[in-house]
Amino acid sequence: MRTTLAAAALLMSFFAVPASAPAQTVGVAPVRITVDEARDVAGMNGVVDVRKIEFYDGAWHVEGRDVVGKHVEMTIDPRSGTIAHLERYD
Repeated sequence: MRTTLAAAALLMSFFAVPASAPAQTVGVAPVRITVDEARDVAGMNGVVDVRKIEFYDGAWHVEGRDVVGKHVEMTIDPRSGTIAHLERYD
């Protein structure tokens, strides 16, 4: 009986996960929306003339002009596709 319990305890210790084990992440989280989807988000928010789309600092950055010709700068979250920053000026 003792050997069975000892063997079971030993076996369970091999599969035990420590409670303080940190989550392991490597690199940067993958981009979930593509450049085409970022262009679509900009278009749905009034940008009709996209001049530049770049991915840096973990977000899509879009520059362009709206219907009335005002300059538009926009930052899009790549995970959710929401606009993190929007600025219009002449």
